[in-house]
Amino acid sequence: MMICAMFADSTFAQNAKKDANGNYTYVKPPLDSTGTSTGKTFTDSKGNVYPVLISKTGALFVMRTSAKGTRYKYYIRTEAKI
Repeated sequence: MMICAMFADSTFAQNAKKDANGNYTYVKPPLDSTGTSTGKTFTDSKGNVYPVLISKTGALFVMRTSAKGTRYKYYIRTEAKI
């Protein structure tokens, strides 16, 4: 029971950095945008064109940027699931 509690506690650890005053602040981990280019493009509903990348697991995605400037992966669904 004790081992499970210790393992569960470590899996939810946050990245933190100590500032000059000794306070801790959250540090957002870098986004793993490492994907292999497919040479294809994706055009969204607004007409923006993005290069399509493929992840290590074979998922297709594009890197998009939100209005606030945050970069994120947008996964592409290639076929409808029945």
